[in-house]
Amino acid sequence: MIGLRRHPAWHELNRLADGELDADTRARVMAHVVSCSKCPQSLSFVRRLGEAGRDMKHPSPPKSLLAEVLQHRSEGDRVILPAASPSSRRKRRLLPAAAAAAIIVGLGVASLTLTPEAGAGASELKFFPPQPVPGERIRVEYRPGVDLTGETALRLRLRLRQSDAEPPRGVLGTLDELILEPDGDGRFVGDYRLPPDFAYAAMAVENLSGDVLDDRQGRLWSARAHTADGLPLPGALRQEFLVLQRRSWPEAHEALHEMILLYPESAEGWSLQLAYEQQTLLPAEEAASRAGHRENFRRLERKAEQTELSAAELVSMVRYAASLEDDEALVYWLARLERAAPAHRMVVNYRARLGTEDAGTEAYLEGLWSASAHRTADVCEIGWRSANGAGDSAAARRWAVRCLPLVDDHILTLSMALTLVAQPDSRLEGISEVRSLLIHMGEELDEERPLHDKRADVRSKARRLQANARVSIGEQWLASGAPLEAILEFNAADEQALWLPELFRQRFEAMLLLGDEAGALADFHRLRVDPVYPRSSVDSLRSRLPSLTPEELAAGASRARDDMIERLLRDQSENRRLPAVDLPTSSGDLRSLGSLLDDKPTIVMVWDRRVFGAPEHIAEVVQAGRVLAGGPGQLLWITPEPDSESLRSFRRSAGLGLPPYYDSGSELATALGEWGVRGYFVIDRTGVLRVRSHSLMEAVRHLEVLRLGSRDTA
Repeated sequence: MIGLRRHPAWHELNRLADGELDADTRARVMAHVVSCSKCPQSLSFVRRLGEAGRDMKHPSPPKSLLAEVLQHRSEGDRVILPAASPSSRRKRRLLPAAAAAAIIVGLGVASLTLTPEAGAGASELKFFPPQPVPGERIRVEYRPGVDLTGETALRLRLRLRQSDAEPPRGVLGTLDELILEPDGDGRFVGDYRLPPDFAYAAMAVENLSGDVLDDRQGRLWSARAHTADGLPLPGALRQEFLVLQRRSWPEAHEALHEMILLYPESAEGWSLQLAYEQQTLLPAEEAASRAGHRENFRRLERKAEQTELSAAELVSMVRYAASLEDDEALVYWLARLERAAPAHRMVVNYRARLGTEDAGTEAYLEGLWSASAHRTADVCEIGWRSANGAGDSAAARRWAVRCLPLVDDHILTLSMALTLVAQPDSRLEGISEVRSLLIHMGEELDEERPLHDKRADVRSKARRLQANARVSIGEQWLASGAPLEAILEFNAADEQALWLPELFRQRFEAMLLLGDEAGALADFHRLRVDPVYPRSSVDSLRSRLPSLTPEELAAGASRARDDMIERLLRDQSENRRLPAVDLPTSSGDLRSLGSLLDDKPTIVMVWDRRVFGAPEHIAEVVQAGRVLAGGPGQLLWITPEPDSESLRSFRRSAGLGLPPYYDSGSELATALGEWGVRGYFVIDRTGVLRVRSHSLMEAVRHLEVLRLGSRDTA
């Protein structure tokens, strides 16, 4: 018989929060709390209740405080005293961004510390030994900052990466967790055995309910694997580079430089260095550098003829040859890699691309798939993408059916399921897959939650993905001539209360097909007040409606504008002040971020051309500049790149009229938790961060809400 799961009694949670349980009872209660979805919230409530009582008294500061502050000031240190009441400490604060990882080898401790200013509530994470080897047991010590002080236990979340892992996709690697318990000295401790294939780990700390997070101000803590002699493994340096390049190029380049210095006989570091130079040097400089790289590549080739290379080393030679645009060498090294690893993603990608010239791609991929050992998610995904690119809907559906049980990326899964929805004979199967995905997204699985995200963040992202999935299904119903079914999906998507112009546009069409002009009119007004929806499209839609009086247009616009404000304000959940940083201009002058805001609603664009230099990204920036021109809002371009002639040349050729401000130390990007995605941050006129978005046009919409001066805006 299956017994009922018993939760700890209230008095047990209360005594656990106060540290009054004996060791055996604590172990029993903690074992339940860690695995329960309800009790961590109850435990957090008990702890906050105790905090509220303790916070009713405010003892006087120690008599020595003034002398200590004056001493720090005389030594040039900045000292910040708490300005908020202790009862407000549960709110996440934005600490100053001078965070740095320090490895204190002399003390035998690896210390990753966030201690920018005295009294700022900094956190610290240490692990022993300082230079761990794969498979070794380490001891973790964490001293919390203000937000996590007083918790009964904490959870260390680790994303582990192997040496040959491909560039990170959101979650950064395989998840593992460690419960940290208090040691009685203000720290939380735990032991963890690193996997034998460990190369690099990124870490964050949170409370057991997952609603308070310390991600080291967006930087995360990290550990890399070492040899027994204390040298970082080449795979560890590669993984560090791949992770950091999506956040801070200066830090990534440091890891790359270390890789080349320690392992000059490996092509990995050299190929990455060449790719870096191709994006940062002027053409003449890059040509001179390329000549040196060709000579270096021949040296590595001669050495490789005398040794047996691993698959990872062969991949590095393929990348290096490709970066050098040496076709003969590329074919040779690709063939060697294929003999060693026939289904390696790089091999399959190249072969699929080359096969299109003689229509042999599908036959090659089908032949590969026929061997059970090669039925991998990579092979399947490439087969699906290749079929889509060739316009072969039957092959795309065949590959989608094969892939759906293998892929674990929500967006990719949705795209494949929609391949099935697009065709009448597989539509119901595709819709079933999408429905399963929607249920799966609602389960909030921790293994799929990125380290930077609290549980509330995951729910917010899931809402948007669920809404977009339903809109996509509705579009397919509409395209197949089933407007009623389409409207049902559109309405279900609209229940998420998001501002989605594409939903309004498609529902407008479906309503008109059903003869419901009143329903279509509501969505027409929504599109009409949207600040970035094309005016030409709005005019085209209006021509399909009955004539409207000026009074009707004004009333409809007023209702739609109120709706837009309500929906977008609901998404403005950041509500944090920006750090005080100084940014150099091209002339070398320093401007404070506060002075650049100039009392205007602002979109701060943290934008690196190495990541976002594609033509469509540049066009979006130019379009946003036109939308904001002459208005009360503004767009600021802040780049982590240093000033250079190469960057100035890029700016001229791209037609970007924005003057850049240089965050070459990545201070602002780090403080904002920028992780290599398109960083668009909406700031109100008082300097408070309201929204972060991956879409510049969405950021412009939020700026319009601030311009309108609606509730809770500056």
